[in-house]
Amino acid sequence: MDKSNFTKRNKTAEKPKHWVRLTYICNNNCIFCLDKENQGGTFVPLEEVKKELERGRNLKIKKLILSGGEPTLHPDYLEIIKFAKKIGYQEIQTITNGRLFAYKNFLDKAATNGLTEITFSIHGHTKNLYEKQSGIKGSFEQALTGLVNALKSKKLIINIDIVINKTNYKYLEKIMEFFINLGVKEFDLLQIIPFGAAWHNKNKIFYDLKKAAPYFSKAFSLQRKYPDIYIWTNRFPPQYLEGFEELIQHPIKLHDEIRGRKKMFDEFLGKDVLMNCFGQKCSYCFIKNFCKDLIELKKNKKIKSRKIAYCLDNKYEFKGKEFIPAGKINLKKFLDFYIENRYFIKSLRCQTCKQTKKCDGAPINLIRKEKFKILKRI
Repeated sequence: MDKSNFTKRNKTAEKPKHWVRLTYICNNNCIFCLDKENQGGTFVPLEEVKKELERGRNLKIKKLILSGGEPTLHPDYLEIIKFAKKIGYQEIQTITNGRLFAYKNFLDKAATNGLTEITFSIHGHTKNLYEKQSGIKGSFEQALTGLVNALKSKKLIINIDIVINKTNYKYLEKIMEFFINLGVKEFDLLQIIPFGAAWHNKNKIFYDLKKAAPYFSKAFSLQRKYPDIYIWTNRFPPQYLEGFEELIQHPIKLHDEIRGRKKMFDEFLGKDVLMNCFGQKCSYCFIKNFCKDLIELKKNKKIKSRKIAYCLDNKYEFKGKEFIPAGKINLKKFLDFYIENRYFIKSLRCQTCKQTKKCDGAPINLIRKEKFKILKRI
């Protein structure tokens, strides 16, 4: 990846975004929905939504992301977009299954009111594949119609989320090719995580990453086949991105993960209530090492940097640090420390290195910049 592309990706990832939830309801029943346990069939009251929108603007954030549940089901969805634009949001994005955008008048009014970007969650390119995951008959036709309507509008930025799971990973390349041919230029490939319906259906959707790797390579290579498309990954294990290091998720996204579970972490730090997901789910979770480090920090009152790989210690300067909280642990400050000093990864090739059991690997940002090739087996 050239330096300009690396810089562009970083700037995009680092742009401040204000996430606002509108609903606790969805018209799909996805087998991997991480939010399933929160789907109570309710809407966030309009006045609460407006206060949260204003809070984001008070923080000088200019990009808004509306989410749910399914945000388009909120009875005041169009008014919310209009209000967001009125108070100064320059970019207004929504994450949606897209089914209501099958109604062109609804789509047009959303765009007129200020919507600038739509992320469609579409996890298959055929009716059978899609509805096997969405759990709702007729949902594929509506979602596809909504996507086509949005692409035809020419007023909106359009991208697609694909949750990779056992049901669809073998078809990932075909799914992306299908939507590229429709005019989609940007994809976010999401790794499943063990929450909500995903955990309940774990035997149906969790898969062997090693077996899936050849299918990933074909899908990732589309970015080189079609130079005008853009691929992002979300919660995807970095070691399976060797050769495609430009796709490694910017670690700043961990802040969103931790903010989304702030209540759980606050209860652990303030009341000694161990994270309710800790244990069997950890082996499937993207933030498992952060949680383990947080537990160690709380127990020992300090934690040190990892040690850089033996094959790199004479080539790259890495000054280790120690994190000792002054009083209550500040989650944000510790996460910043973790990203720089504890979020280390190895190449899959490292498994055959003589030093692999003693070695921590290399900092995530060093690998993102210099690629896995800097790691040499001893």
